[in-house]
Amino acid sequence: MRTLTSPRQHTLGDLLRRTRQRSPDKVAIRCGAVAWTYAQFDDISNRLAAGLAAQGVLAGDRVAVLARNSHAFAALRFALARLGAVLVPVNFMLNTDDVRYILEHAGASILCVDAGLLELGKAAREGTDVRQMAWLPSEHETVAPADMLTFDSLAATTT
Repeated sequence: MRTLTSPRQHTLGDLLRRTRQRSPDKVAIRCGAVAWTYAQFDDISNRLAAGLAAQGVLAGDRVAVLARNSHAFAALRFALARLGAVLVPVNFMLNTDDVRYILEHAGASILCVDAGLLELGKAAREGTDVRQMAWLPSEHETVAPADMLTFDSLAATTT
């Protein structure tokens, strides 16, 4: 079998960076009241990657996400790709036992949740190796619990 090799290889982490170069001021994400241009989206993804790295997330680590689609979910996806970490999406319609099974078998170290799924995430985390939970904003305004990492604090990390 013949394989093709390309002198140019691009990762998911590169995709947003390249799009920013072409269309920095074009709107990339709209979610509720949030609208990010490609330049803003790229910057936030970079800062989020730095924040996750500061929390000890390394290439190959698994970060689970129990959330509905949102701007934060999208930024997290690109941030993890830039770190070489693995996104473990968890269907928010599953029950506690099923979510716990995924967390255990994926070997997730962090679980990111949005507002409506906090209690499910907390219950599913029990008895797993998940060491931290992180709060993701959604299109509805919510306040993060004081004892959790937040998207905003992670994205405030300078690169």
